[in-house]
Amino acid sequence: MAKEGRDDKGKFAGGNLFSIGNNGGHPPHYKTPKELTKKIAEYLEWEDTKKRPDSYSNDGKGVYTLSGCALFLGFATRQSFDDQGKRGTEYSDIINRFRLFMTDWNEKKLYWGGTFNGSLIWLKNHGGYSDEVQSKIESIVTNVTTQIVGNSPPLENKE
Repeated sequence: MAKEGRDDKGKFAGGNLFSIGNNGGHPPHYKTPKELTKKIAEYLEWEDTKKRPDSYSNDGKGVYTLSGCALFLGFATRQSFDDQGKRGTEYSDIINRFRLFMTDWNEKKLYWGGTFNGSLIWLKNHGGYSDEVQSKIESIVTNVTTQIVGNSPPLENKE
């Protein structure tokens, strides 16, 4: 008679013995790409309601973050948020569009007063920007030889 979790020959049976009845990890938070899109839109609206309206557009401008969105969506880590993109093309398009929105938003913040440094750091870390200045210095080596010529006229002004 085989022991629990082992086959007839006594070897461990395949599968995860520690998650009986579960064949693939935690069920996804969002069953459809449409649900994920709707929840991200709710996050943006929620952030906008937390900030008072500005005098120009009369709209609130929330302070959006990748971590804030991940928390709002119910994930415990930003990596879980990023992993949604691995579920398929439709999901990766949604995650990539949100990242592109965040890059656009931070690019625009470079022009707003008092937000330059934070936006610059975000763009360098998440938006694909860099500070690298590439310069090429080409040095030309010229060999100079001195030759004394006999019977040359005297130099003027003691040159």
